[in-house]
Amino acid sequence: MTKQGLNRNGLLLAAIRAQLADPDDSRTFARQEVADLLGIFDHLQHRFDRVVKISDGYQYQLKNLTGELQEALANVKTLKGFIPICASCKKVRADDGYWRQIEQYIDENSEASLSHGLCPECTANYYQLASLPANPGASAPKYSLEFSAEELENPTVSKYIGILGNEHFAETPLHNDLARLLEKYVLLERRMKRISRISDKYQAEFLEIKQLLEREARIDHLTGLANRREMYRILQAEIARISRQGGTLALIMFDFDNFKNINDTYGHEAGDLTLQHGARLVCGVLRQEDTCARWGGEEFMIVQPGNHREGALLSAER
Repeated sequence: MTKQGLNRNGLLLAAIRAQLADPDDSRTFARQEVADLLGIFDHLQHRFDRVVKISDGYQYQLKNLTGELQEALANVKTLKGFIPICASCKKVRADDGYWRQIEQYIDENSEASLSHGLCPECTANYYQLASLPANPGASAPKYSLEFSAEELENPTVSKYIGILGNEHFAETPLHNDLARLLEKYVLLERRMKRISRISDKYQAEFLEIKQLLEREARIDHLTGLANRREMYRILQAEIARISRQGGTLALIMFDFDNFKNINDTYGHEAGDLTLQHGARLVCGVLRQEDTCARWGGEEFMIVQPGNHREGALLSAER
């Protein structure tokens, strides 16, 4: 409602009051005057409802804020009192109960956290204690596992066993952590050795299988001689050698006469034995640098590097 409207309503209400206050005024209220009066009442009622709602909202916020302040005050009161600081080194007292209160307060009222570690001064002090000579009569610390003689010869293990066995270091906070770390190191070393043994075994088996497959790819299964594929490789290598260095190369090719009759008359097993026996005879008269291969069926080929025509004929006659 505007200022002019408020002034008009005020004039109307003043006129109605004056009329009601005059006992000699016998006039009755007009219809328009009653309507205007009801309009003013509705408007004031609406404004009153809005004020009540706003007031309720403010009271609710005030109540929540008061609760938060009381909770913060309770947290602050848990830390009240003097903060214990050493008059010599100027460090805060290392009291577990006190530090637990501080850590709990920081954890509940901020996003920060306390980092538990060693300051450089304490680290140097503990290291100095570990370097002091140990008492020969001091009892050795107990471990959850037993070290083998080989593990005790490990420089890392022997070094830290000596530190853990030092009674000067036994009372420091690092003693138990270092003992657990040493045990984990030894267990990891054992696991790595076990993995290495398994890996070595697999590699040996893989190499053996690879060599076997390579041999199977180059050797004729029946006679044990080189197969045709291997002979092609040898021929290519010898031809390339002759092209670079010069020299001679002799090839001898032969077969078994009437070999089909042996298979037909005595069976294929007899034919196989004949091929095997013939291969052994041929290998017995060859030079060390010669190669004999089963070319196919009962046909064989011999490669003689450095041999000439006359030598090849003598070899063929043998």
